[in-house]
Amino acid sequence: MRLSIIIPCYNVADTLQKCVQSVLEQLPSEAEIILVDDGSTDATGMVAERLGKENAAVRVFHKSNGGPSEARNYGISKACGDYLMFADSDDLVAPSTIPAVLSYMLQHPEVDVAEFPVRVHCGHTSEHQLNFPTRIWPSARAYWLQTEAWEHTYAYNKIYKRQLFQKFQFPQGRIFEDLWFYSELLSTEPKVATLSCGLYLYLWNEKGLTVNADAEALQQLLEAQMRAARLMMTRLLSLHGWRLYRSMLFRQIDIYRLSGKFMLSSPLVKLICVLHKRFRRANR
Repeated sequence: MRLSIIIPCYNVADTLQKCVQSVLEQLPSEAEIILVDDGSTDATGMVAERLGKENAAVRVFHKSNGGPSEARNYGISKACGDYLMFADSDDLVAPSTIPAVLSYMLQHPEVDVAEFPVRVHCGHTSEHQLNFPTRIWPSARAYWLQTEAWEHTYAYNKIYKRQLFQKFQFPQGRIFEDLWFYSELLSTEPKVATLSCGLYLYLWNEKGLTVNADAEALQQLLEAQMRAARLMMTRLLSLHGWRLYRSMLFRQIDIYRLSGKFMLSSPLVKLICVLHKRFRRANR
């Protein structure tokens, strides 16, 4: 088995069929789809079972609810492929993506992770596409800085060597687990490639965490960003590092507005947060 595509499923009865179909239509003969029903309370489990009965390449597992990280880790434990890919059950994979990216990985056995383009927030006014050059990066840190990878640590627009997951798992109980996982993986200097071919379609979800993040979620995001900056030895005053710091500063402003808490300790940051909050009040 060359490739295992792991799709965690939780209360996605309305979208699971389309997601799986987008993968099945381009699935190589040496690939499998693993559906992990993470304790769904709607008809997701039945949809998954039907897909499994109709398609020999689809394997279905059911478990008690534990969140996306636990579901992914469970899927990894059941996977048979030499390479792994992830998809979210309310997204789509554009035609011809999987064969092209898998072929690249097989032709370049030195590559540990290959990232391909992603269209973000499909169907929303904020929709945009992230494209990449086709190249093998000299180091994971060069890739991190020059592509500003902290902005696209998504688990799903990448194919990974299975052996990477002997050392790493998605952190359970964490929000924004992709950033937590990916920065830790990159800190060990795997060989990373980016590709200009293929496309993952990340659909807008009004109920998603990105839209509805509260103070606790934003604190976990900023914590993950701070940790990633340390792991990747990012100089925050450098050209690319400043962009990461700017993102961290925006998160800190939101956190202070919602909870009054400071996570970035600089006196200047505290002043900026206080002034920003006062300015918002004055302009209501």
